[in-house]
Amino acid sequence: MRSPIAWLNAVTRTTFREIKCLVKNPGEVLVTFVFPLVWMLVVWGLLGKGVIEQVPVAMVDNDNTSVSRQVALELSSIRAIKPVVINTQAEALEELKKGTVYGIISIPFGYMKDTLSGRGSSISVYLDENRYAVAGGIQGDISGLMSALKLQQTAKSSLATGIGPAGARRLVEVVHSDFYALGNMGMNFNAFLGSNLIPGVLFLGSMFCFVTAIIREDYRNSIKDWLDNADNSMTAALVGKLAPHYFIYSLIILWYLALFAGQGGWAPSGSLFVWFASALMCLAAFLGAAILICAIAPTWRFALVVASGYAAPALPFTGFSIPTDSMSPVVQFFAELLPLTWFIRGQSQQWVMGANVLDMGEIFSSLGLLIIIPLIFGIPLLKRKYFRKEKNLKADPVSLLSIFNKKRSS
Repeated sequence: MRSPIAWLNAVTRTTFREIKCLVKNPGEVLVTFVFPLVWMLVVWGLLGKGVIEQVPVAMVDNDNTSVSRQVALELSSIRAIKPVVINTQAEALEELKKGTVYGIISIPFGYMKDTLSGRGSSISVYLDENRYAVAGGIQGDISGLMSALKLQQTAKSSLATGIGPAGARRLVEVVHSDFYALGNMGMNFNAFLGSNLIPGVLFLGSMFCFVTAIIREDYRNSIKDWLDNADNSMTAALVGKLAPHYFIYSLIILWYLALFAGQGGWAPSGSLFVWFASALMCLAAFLGAAILICAIAPTWRFALVVASGYAAPALPFTGFSIPTDSMSPVVQFFAELLPLTWFIRGQSQQWVMGANVLDMGEIFSSLGLLIIIPLIFGIPLLKRKYFRKEKNLKADPVSLLSIFNKKRSS
């Protein structure tokens, strides 16, 4: 039975050993720390201003009257649209097929006549729905503008009947709604996508970092040296090995919060500390998953494959694009097993809703289980697996000789 002081000394020795390994292997530092950080910056820069501006849209005025030209002018004032005047519908469709425009706005023949006669008319909008974000933004802006123009025309028609300004106002305001985009009133894609994509890249990088650190001892045949350094305590060996990696990614999480809530300007409605705490728990859950994967994977290469299959596709299952309630029961169950799912929910509760700690009970409980359960099974399995490999190396002098020769040649 080791004393706590002896265990802490073993952890300290293993931590310094891990730091020395990282210093001697800049390539591993580049892959596990620098690349994820670079990709996070790339995602941030990729989203640009976060709003759709001046997207080329074909404008076809088949009526060519004062009313149709006024409508075209109003549509051109939308921030998201950069009108490209095209004479015919056929030419506009060709441009849409080529990808030079994102959509077509077509004003039909007889638009002015139908509008002034009271029969009403409508413009036609063609959008490439494969470009869903752009199409959705343009569609929303056009619908909002046309609704406003319709109400304006209704008010003008009502005034002509002698109803008066007050009556016209009451008529057009019978149906009225207020829309509040909590946490993102400007409908900024940087806030929407950045708050999901960047954590996805961050935690994916952490998963590869943890797995790489553990399996390094396997593919370099240094398990014995690693365990001896930790006085043959698997818990001390794992804590000492993974502590530097966990600390570095904790700093990266802080950088993400500073980038998102600081430079981005989207300050949380709730507690930044609780937000950070949920991120640290999510990071610990990925650490536990990495230990379990390394324990059950038959080879270190297979461990990398399983880690990729677990962490890489996690983002679509978090519900940020498609609600989890709309998924099949099997997919919903899988989504509940992903730490990122719970972090995104917790982030939304803190950033948007301003939830208190008690409201976060389900988030912290679920993340806690995703930490504890993999560790309960993973540590004993990994201990059995690696100690068995250590004994096999001791019992096979030929293997030891080949390892020695490899080290000499390298």
